[in-house]
Amino acid sequence: MTDHFSAELHTLARRFADKPTKTISSNQPVWIFGAGQFGRDLCRALQGTGHTVAGFVETRPVAEQVMGLPLMNWQQWSPVHCAAPLCIGIFNRGMPLDTLEALAREAGARDVFLPWDVYHALQQDLGWRFWLSEPERILSQIDTIANALNCLSDDASKRCLLDIAAFRLGLHTSYGSFRHPENQYFNPLTLDLFQGKPIRFVDGGAYNGDTYLELCKLADVQVAYLFEPDSANYAQLVNHVRGSTHPVQCLPLGLSDGYRILGFSAGQGEGASITENGTTHIAVTALDDVLAGHTVDFIKLDVEGAEMQALQGAQQLIRRCRPVLSLSLYHHPHDLWELPLMLTRLCEGYRFYIRQHFFNSFDSVLYGVPQSASMALQKDSNPA
Repeated sequence: MTDHFSAELHTLARRFADKPTKTISSNQPVWIFGAGQFGRDLCRALQGTGHTVAGFVETRPVAEQVMGLPLMNWQQWSPVHCAAPLCIGIFNRGMPLDTLEALAREAGARDVFLPWDVYHALQQDLGWRFWLSEPERILSQIDTIANALNCLSDDASKRCLLDIAAFRLGLHTSYGSFRHPENQYFNPLTLDLFQGKPIRFVDGGAYNGDTYLELCKLADVQVAYLFEPDSANYAQLVNHVRGSTHPVQCLPLGLSDGYRILGFSAGQGEGASITENGTTHIAVTALDDVLAGHTVDFIKLDVEGAEMQALQGAQQLIRRCRPVLSLSLYHHPHDLWELPLMLTRLCEGYRFYIRQHFFNSFDSVLYGVPQSASMALQKDSNPA
């Protein structure tokens, strides 16, 4: 079956070449569907490249203007402007892009541009946008992606990786509304190995404690180490876990390959990110330094695109304890193939899976599961 998936993967370049090229003429006024943060950023990027933005459209607008431009509902927009280019200005995990495109076309839009149709031309102005990239970023790595495909342990994972690549190239728009039925992080792939035994848990990117509290409902947590660098999120985290009956340590740190101070864009809740021009600064550290001499059974990493660095800083811990691993796979385009390949090099005797937990290929997760049933569950004399 791997040969079948690999063969399909290698057709992506031809399929993309056959796909009609979509460009927005600078002579045509552009409308934007969605007036949230991404829609407004898209407006500024279009204006910065010489395009005229005529206004915004929303299904249920709560204002008449945004950024000094008209904000219409579909009934107001459709009779007059349906022939104009319409850019989807919504880009998140909760609203499938294929559904948004269908809604726009049902309202009469004839020329719809999805985020990947415009990002290559606006990348400098839009900046980092999770997995969005110019098509060549994927097409130039087909052989490397094939190697990552071969690392995966079941057909569902291989299909998922292949579909994500096709989706991000604009070749499989309907994948936008796909998600696997399994729970994120805690599902049969991960929890069945513990067979009811207590879990020593590490959460990199603990946010407000929601993931830890979910685990407490599903398993016996012996001890938890929760890392969250965003000060507002950290305050919520401490408050939410205050009543926990399990030993838990909250640490106001990010995770990387060593100790340093980094720029950080905070104040966006789940959307915080590590950037050179961050609005604040955070301290990051390596798990090998903080948890030296400790034993862990489960490591979850959702660290705003620093997953590779966090893994580099946890190599000794992973080799010593052989924990279950759950890693976010959507913060950067290259995560899709580089993280599976990195784990394959780092984790001998593991099986690797990918599952899709929210829409638009957001919250795709790479799971690493030690093949030995005993994994790191032995209770030794190491301190918890």
